[in-house]
Amino acid sequence: TALLPTLVRPYMELLSRTDNLRHNVPLRFQTESCDRCQRCREITVDIVRFNKYESIRFWVCECQPAVIQLISSGLFPCAPKYPSLAVDIRMLDFVTRLFCRISPNHTAWCNTVHDYLHHQGYRLKGQDPLHRRFGNTLQWFNSLQ
Repeated sequence: TALLPTLVRPYMELLSRTDNLRHNVPLRFQTESCDRCQRCREITVDIVRFNKYESIRFWVCECQPAVIQLISSGLFPCAPKYPSLAVDIRMLDFVTRLFCRISPNHTAWCNTVHDYLHHQGYRLKGQDPLHRRFGNTLQWFNSLQ
């Protein structure tokens, strides 16, 4: 909970830069290890968008935490420090609005997204590649809002 207040500014900057999520935002990731921090680490994060599923690798450290880099890129992570999944913020906004109008059903949503991406030719690895991590991401995103 101490982390959420620090995310308000990057999130508001994203909304301003994208005209309230109307425009795409370029990916902004640290591509090299940081010389100023002692604990730099390269991580791989699976990205879920409406029309795409991909894995990206980037460097995180104390001065460039994963959560800030992801939010600046229009993505929201499933965990604050070393996330394994991030979801397009526009998708999270859509799901939040949808779940205000129908009974929230993360399982149905995740199964539909998985099936849709599978038919687009994307292969999501694992037995339950989205459900738990997507639920964490949505809950954390809704707490920020």
